[in-house]
Amino acid sequence: MQTPVFLDHLPDIDTVAGRKPARYRLTRNKALMELMLDDDSAWIPRSNCPACGQPIAQSRSFSQSMIEFQRCGGCNTIYAARTPAQEPLDALRLEQVAAAQSETIEDAPSDREFEFTSLLNWVSLTEARLERRLERVLDIRFSSQAPGWVGATKRLSHNRHWDFLPLSPDSTEFAALKERVTETKPAAILMPAELDRVADPAALLGALKEAAEPGTVIFVASSCADGLEYEILGADSPSFVPLDRLTVFSIKGFEALARSLGLNILEVSTPGRLDAVILDRYFKGAENANIPFWSSFFREADKNRLRDLQILLQRSLKSGVMRFVLEA
Repeated sequence: MQTPVFLDHLPDIDTVAGRKPARYRLTRNKALMELMLDDDSAWIPRSNCPACGQPIAQSRSFSQSMIEFQRCGGCNTIYAARTPAQEPLDALRLEQVAAAQSETIEDAPSDREFEFTSLLNWVSLTEARLERRLERVLDIRFSSQAPGWVGATKRLSHNRHWDFLPLSPDSTEFAALKERVTETKPAAILMPAELDRVADPAALLGALKEAAEPGTVIFVASSCADGLEYEILGADSPSFVPLDRLTVFSIKGFEALARSLGLNILEVSTPGRLDAVILDRYFKGAENANIPFWSSFFREADKNRLRDLQILLQRSLKSGVMRFVLEA
């Protein structure tokens, strides 16, 4: 199993603290409240960690705000103690996607171009390391929430064919997803924004494995519970958006889940670019942020020191976003 490092540039703080991400978090919080107030919506309690399977009684409370989250004592995964059904989750996201797209000016430059480039580089570099041509790639739902993604694949992903599975209300068995994977027979599947948003991550990964042909490469990205951002800020992390974060996997937890489903793990990395920027803003702005070493580190940090820290976090698998390359 390889653990590559991606030397991405640090983003501007507006990427996580600007008006657009703040509006997104508020909209998702509103959707969560509406779901909780809906007497007809069914909530499914979790009795075990969705990653390693340890009983919830052996976990620790991570957050009690809005809905209860636990941190697994066995693998460190953070997870909601109960989840909505999959179809209303998808329907709520579709409403938000439609509203966001109606406000978007199509001719405006994408503010996610760097993210798109990073994802395409991930596929290309993995292809080179595996020495295996990945000519046909199926995108799982990402294009619905990132309208510029389709155009980016056309401009930047040379000699590679892309299929796109848009977001739609799917069943708990992900029947539509399995049908599309079987139909397209991709050499690779890219899923950069779904794992922590679904009610049952094991069902999603199991559906991919069932429908994909043996040897299919699966690129999965998710929030990482081992990230320094979560370790220091906990539920106060700006990346912790409960309706989007129903499961925040740890490296150990996701490895356990993937192996239990019979998936081969080829690569793992934590290429997050935001930890250093988020923590830098916190320690330079919070009144009572006094933690030995870290307080002085960030208050004296310049851009070069923050970049060095981010590289260290990647090498240590301690950044806030994790990427796994799996093989069906």
